[in-house]
Amino acid sequence: MEALGTALGWLVAAVLAVLAQHWAVRGVRTVMLAREPLSGEHTDSLVYHRSLWALDRADGWAVLGLVAASGVIAAAALQSSAWLLVPAELIWLGSIVWDLWTWERAAASVKFVSWRRGWQQSTRRVAVSELREVHVSERYPAGLPAWLPAALRPGSCSLTLVLREGKAVKLPRTGTLFGGEAAIEGFANFVRMQMDVVADNRRRAAAEKRAAKRQGMELPPVHPATRIDPQALPTLHAG
Repeated sequence: MEALGTALGWLVAAVLAVLAQHWAVRGVRTVMLAREPLSGEHTDSLVYHRSLWALDRADGWAVLGLVAASGVIAAAALQSSAWLLVPAELIWLGSIVWDLWTWERAAASVKFVSWRRGWQQSTRRVAVSELREVHVSERYPAGLPAWLPAALRPGSCSLTLVLREGKAVKLPRTGTLFGGEAAIEGFANFVRMQMDVVADNRRRAAAEKRAAKRQGMELPPVHPATRIDPQALPTLHAG
């Protein structure tokens, strides 16, 4: 019975360590994006991030395993040797540093779609007016039980932007769990909405241009008899 209680305590500690790491990283990301938005001078209307819960990223699952192990080590330290807290804290803090160093994120504003992969690469940006299509791709591992709800299927999803010139650009991939899939769908729908605004503005401008051209063609020509000669006008002299 005591062993069961110990195992349960270690499991709770592992879950708490993972949740604490998640919220710590999320807080740092929020502060950093508030100071330096990806969209530059424009406001980041929507943002999504790379998730450690994507099954196709072995490094992400390795980090999650280490974070869970740090929680177990911390629980063991409280039960036996307090010095074990040192490696537990180092592992936990190291996971935060790694997560932020390899941080992949994408942001959408009313004018641009921007993304950045890690700290070693610069921010890339494309104007919404240059986009032709937006696609959402999902990927799930084989062998998942059919009874598992879609919201609990551990997969990954990403966005692909198709430019007007035909080039395809893939944005950072994230996990489908814990709202990842909903974030991707919301991001894609927002970009599509901005693309519709751009298309409406183009159609309106083209219609106004055609109307102005027709109006210019419909004006009657000026008859020579009604044409005013500036030289024939009387000259006014100051009295």
